[in-house]
Amino acid sequence: MASQRRLSKAGISDAGRQRKSPPKPKSTQPNSSFFRRNSTLLLLVFFVFSATTIFFYLHNNQQRQTDLREDTSFFSGEPISTDLSYKSVLSDHDKFVHEDRTKRHFNGSVLAYVTPWNSKGYEMAKLFRHKFTHISPVWYQLKCEEKVVLNGRHDVDQKWIESIRVGGSPMVLPRFTMEGSQMEDVLAGRDESEIAINIIVSECKTMHYDGVVFEAWNGWAHSGILDNPILRQKALNFVRDLGAALHRVQLPRPNRNMRLIFVIPPPAAHNDAKFFTRSDMDMLHRSVDGFSLMTYDYSNPYQPGPSAPLPWIHSCLHMLLGIQQKVQHSGGSTLASKILTGLNFYGNDFVLPSGGGPVIGHEYISLLKKHKPTFLWDGKAQEHYFQYTVGKKHIVFYPSLKSLYVRLEAARSWGTGISIWEIGQGLEYFFDLL
Repeated sequence: MASQRRLSKAGISDAGRQRKSPPKPKSTQPNSSFFRRNSTLLLLVFFVFSATTIFFYLHNNQQRQTDLREDTSFFSGEPISTDLSYKSVLSDHDKFVHEDRTKRHFNGSVLAYVTPWNSKGYEMAKLFRHKFTHISPVWYQLKCEEKVVLNGRHDVDQKWIESIRVGGSPMVLPRFTMEGSQMEDVLAGRDESEIAINIIVSECKTMHYDGVVFEAWNGWAHSGILDNPILRQKALNFVRDLGAALHRVQLPRPNRNMRLIFVIPPPAAHNDAKFFTRSDMDMLHRSVDGFSLMTYDYSNPYQPGPSAPLPWIHSCLHMLLGIQQKVQHSGGSTLASKILTGLNFYGNDFVLPSGGGPVIGHEYISLLKKHKPTFLWDGKAQEHYFQYTVGKKHIVFYPSLKSLYVRLEAARSWGTGISIWEIGQGLEYFFDLL
């Protein structure tokens, strides 16, 4: 937190100390008594005024943050400054302003991913569980080989699930991926498709989950499934049938069925079967409770740059929603509210002109400690970055309070929720924004 400038106790006591006056002639005693009484009163008033001033000064300084934050800045709608220093990040990154972690500042759906290879995510999920509506531990793989099998139960942590469900929130929807050389056969055959869906639903019942996050689109694209119009349609049918099967399961909580969130890539402006489209969303929206939109990884080691330029995010949402984002659909929700705009809690340390790769929170902090860089603000992409040189020139893009704030504002303006990949890779003070 911001350092506090202390006032000297000696200074205060000197101001309040009375000086002894020399003896006065007896004839002046009445006036002297009057002076002493009023002097004492004046000194008392001065002391109270000084103490009050010091209290408010110290209190106000305690509220201030040296990085970008002021006590009410991003909670009252005031803009956060783009000024950022490595010292402020090092000082504040592991702190959060408001002790009440049950209060939410983003009212839409918030899906938080947690990975078993990053234990910090489990801790953040427990600490800030009230900030999330859904948590998705990345546990399961549906393997499609000679037969369909489900892997991943060895990663399940039931005690952790119980700890984040204290108070009834959030919903736990583990991520299931579809993988393997025989995915095409599973999608093409009705019996095989039903077997795969039953395996997923049965696991959810056995383990008492609230539903699933299903991720398969990129795998389908890489295997060529989406290039075949018939198989592409069968893939969409699989998602629709999975949603219907989950919705038929009534959970112990009143008026709640199991949920399905489907992971989708960012759309493209050109016509390509590998990309998810508005037509695909129109087909699936009644069977899917949320679309986890991967609006990150805009740049890569071969094309270094910002992680998720803000104009690109707006373009993706426009392609999926157009002017129809406020249209009501079944269940009273809007199509926009089913989209969970992706936020990255990781960054990239690129080597120029090409190379490098992802960087997560503790690695980012180590870079700041070692290189003490000067931050720059990309006004077009709306992201902070810095550069350093070790042999070759590096450029590092990593989320800041400002970059996250403007993306949350974008989600609010469109009426979408958000999905975070992944909470163990971020810094603690990011959660102040949620």
